Amino acid sequence: MKIYLSSIITALVLFFAPIKGIILMVALATILDTCFGVWKAKKLGEPITSKMFRNGLIPKLVSYIAVVMLVYASDVFIINALTMSVVSVDFISTKVIALVLLSIEVKSMDENWVSVKGYSFIDKIKTIIVKLKDVKKQL
Repeated sequence: MKIYLSSIITALVLFFAPIKGIILMVALATILDTCFGVWKAKKLGEPITSKMFRNGLIPKLVSYIAVVMLVYASDVFIINALTMSVVSVDFISTKVIALVLLSIEVKSMDENWVSVKGYSFIDKIKTIIVKLKDVKKQL
């Protein structure tokens, strides 16, 4: 039984190995968003409890990773064959879903930042990019 279970786990790990970086990025973004939330709660004097982590971080982390894995499995068996005729990017659906999840997390981090600091770091980054483009045009 132990060998059978070990074989199944090994097969799953190998199947999902190509997207380990995507899974890691989504997980890290979720954890970082939680850190921003804790930072906001401390700065605003809100209570921080372990129940918040049990009801917030863990289900969110598990669901995001499960979504990425499910879309990847669909991509491998169905979607990739269809999309490769249009776009020459492997597993584009998995990458798009990961980008959507990452953008949700970054927006959430920005909302926490605005609550504490009073300005958006996304807007600051946009402003810096526009200024750099202007400097480049002048050169």
